[in-house]
Amino acid sequence: MSATHRLARLRALTPVQRRVLGEALVLLPAACAGLKVAGMRRTRAMLSRVCAKGSAEGLDAAGIARLVAIAARHGPLRARCLAASMTLETLLRRYGFDAQLRLGVRRHEGRIEAHAWIEHEGGALMDAPGAATAFLPFDER
Repeated sequence: MSATHRLARLRALTPVQRRVLGEALVLLPAACAGLKVAGMRRTRAMLSRVCAKGSAEGLDAAGIARLVAIAARHGPLRARCLAASMTLETLLRRYGFDAQLRLGVRRHEGRIEAHAWIEHEGGALMDAPGAATAFLPFDER
């Protein structure tokens, strides 16, 4: 996709969508840095304090997930699943949606792999279809 096409797609977003995309572009590097410096628990706590409740009129949870995925793929920092999921969790909660961060593991070709995703209303957001079901989730404590 050319830069001109990307710019046209950005211009086609509503003001609310552009704001949420901008928030994701700021939160993703913060999540990545926080994970490296402070760990998951402290980073989640920091992210939850950063975002006050807001209004994302016209957006649903899937729409917010799509914007976070765009920021994770095309932003200045390519965020992996945990940072992207933590960012999505933060934004969903900010805009009044229920979100649950899930972590899981699987054995694949003799290696242990981990994955993070967000569940909302019983389904995984920002994940390829069936990706979350391929991982055995940890119990929440």
